[in-house]
Amino acid sequence: MANPIVPFFKPTQHEPNRFILAFSDDLVLLLPDLTFPSEEDLALFQEPTHRFDIAKNDRQTFSLYLWDAALEVNAPFEKRQLRSILPLVGDDLLEPLIRAKQLVHWLQDNRFCGRCGAPFSYFATMSSLKCTACGQLSFPKLSPACIVLITRGDEILLARSYHYANSMYSLIAGFVEAGESAEACVVREVKEEVGLEIEGLEYFGTQPWPFPHSFMIGFFARYKSGEIIIQEEELEDAKWFTKETLPDLPYSTSIAYQMIQTWLQKH
Repeated sequence: MANPIVPFFKPTQHEPNRFILAFSDDLVLLLPDLTFPSEEDLALFQEPTHRFDIAKNDRQTFSLYLWDAALEVNAPFEKRQLRSILPLVGDDLLEPLIRAKQLVHWLQDNRFCGRCGAPFSYFATMSSLKCTACGQLSFPKLSPACIVLITRGDEILLARSYHYANSMYSLIAGFVEAGESAEACVVREVKEEVGLEIEGLEYFGTQPWPFPHSFMIGFFARYKSGEIIIQEEELEDAKWFTKETLPDLPYSTSIAYQMIQTWLQKH
């Protein structure tokens, strides 16, 4: 079931099906009632650093407006972390928001050409950045990461990272290293973070996750052997849970939550 859409859009004045995703640095610009500002609202500010379309379907076109960190925002506007509104959005808005946030990081981290040092500009034809001097192209960066739900009989393994909010636990996850397969990444990350051996990997699905530019690859796996020994620089805790003892779970918009719900439906 889709989440209720609490944030909502104002259409642009001349294009009723075009909506603006406005960012200042990596923060979302909103009005106090969680309304995304219209083009007319944003006319109060100077010209955006970047402005281009990022997503389109039969009914809607989404455009990204990005200002650098120097943009001063006064009432009624406010800047919000994307994490704070993701739990509120529905499926129709989730995809363009995730895409917008990942593009924001890409644009901020690629202001100059790594080959000759000249400034980049946005090249709409290729949906890329193009060097204004040597013509070098830079495409949006994605960092593949694996996430795994490990079962042991009627239990699943959940872990708590130091940066998680409140008392939330989630699945074991980590980035794929250069030259490494996704399957090898899962086995290595589990061994490193909790000291366990696993078997029976089964692919679940993928999800882009914009913190900052992850591409999550989900797997199920079975416990094989070992005792939990947490990697203390990565994790605060890790435990086996049954469906009756589950702790606070990740956002319902995350692939981790979807995987846990899939497991629950089978039990």
